[in-house]
Parts: sequence; structure tokens; C-alpha cells
Amino acid sequence: MIERRRDYEKKKPYKNAHKIYIVCEGSLNEPNYFEFFRGLSSNLEIIPIPSKDGKTDPVKLMERAKSIFVENGYCFELDYSQGDTVWFVIDTDTWKEEGKIDIIRSFCININHSIRWSEIKTTQYSAWRVAQSNPCFEIWLYYHSYNTKPIEKDVSECISFKEFVNKAYNGGFDYEYDPINLPKAIKNSELNFEMQGGGVGVYSTEMHLLGNEILGFVKQDLRRLQNKLQKRR
Repeated sequence: MIERRRDYEKKKPYKNAHKIYIVCEGSLNEPNYFEFFRGLSSNLEIIPIPSKDGKTDPVKLMERAKSIFVENGYCFELDYSQGDTVWFVIDTDTWKEEGKIDIIRSFCININHSIRWSEIKTTQYSAWRVAQSNPCFEIWLYYHSYNTKPIEKDVSECISFKEFVNKAYNGGFDYEYDPINLPKAIKNSELNFEMQGGGVGVYSTEMHLLGNEILGFVKQDLRRLQNKLQKRR
């Protein structure tokens, strides 16, 4: 994990803080990114759950989430009355062709339907969700600075899309600073989002959906932090 910023006091979440559990396909970049937002607001608690033992495909992530939240009596506290959510952050890879993305989306739909909302006495919402990126999570990082889709020729000259993004940021995405551009990333992601062939289009990402949920709790704190970090630079 990245070092916590020393120029911003980390806040402890309130007992009834809104929780976002993020089951990540990656074990490094995604957790590092979400770590930036931990402690920004006392009203929000973000809990990244990285992939384990190289089991990154959506079905493996689904099975892990089931073992954590469903089969073992909720190892983590998941309070639907507080609006808590569970997000699967996944890449497209070959998972679409293999039908695994459809499986995890159906799983989320089914578990949302199985929640006894009348007993919880809260308005029904999508507590379990998927944020798919095509081709990978790094397209979301790209949109923190760029408002148009990547040029295919530039991407093809790189070994991988991750290398392309590293070059686009002249040394790589800075996980201690660049996430302050969350509002810009949301806007750019929404602007360039499209569906193709019944799935998330190339160079599109659904991460703006999760980004909007996070921003709703950290908007003011993020603005104050942005002023501090910009002065530091």
C-alpha cells in the first residue's frame, strides 16, 4: 500500500458511517487507488478487498465475496439500512467471451432481489454492483487527466494498456496525488462511455458509477485536500 499523506489527518469513520466494500480484480493498483480516499470523511468507510492467490476472474471474485459476506455469517459488517454497498471492480479481458461477466452481474441482481427489504425498513437500492472497465482498470486512471479516448495507434505501440497509461502520466499514475481529480475522471468517463455488442465498449468504464458514490461523501474534504496538495506542488 502507498504511504498515507502526512499533510492530511486521517479521520476515523463514525460507527454508522456508510461502507463501500470493493472486491478488486487487481491486488495492487486498485487497492492503492481506493486507499487514497480512506479517512477523508468520517461519514464514509472504504474497504478494498484485493484478489487473492491470483484468482482474478469474475467468478472467483464472486465466490470469494460469497464466502466473506454470505456463507460465513458476514465476516464484514454489511448494514443495508445505512446504504452499504459491495462493488466488484473488474476488467473485461476475455471474461466477456467466456460468459463470466454475465455470471457476476446475474449474481448481483439475484442477491439484491433476495435482500429482505421490508424487514430492513429502508428503500430498496442496488447494494451489490459491478464496475467493469474495458480493457482494464487503468482506463479509469487515464480519464483523471484526459477527456478523450486514447488513440489506437498510440496504444498499439505499447506492450500493454498499463504501459500506455504509465507513459501518458510520464512515469505513472501518482496514487498519492492524482486521485484528487476524481470529479474530472467522473466527467471524462461519463463523456466517453458507450456500450458495444451488449457490453462495455472499448476504452469505456463504469467506474464513474462507483466514483459518484464516493464523491457524494468526500466532495468537500477532497476540495480542501486538493488546495493543500496543489500548494505543496
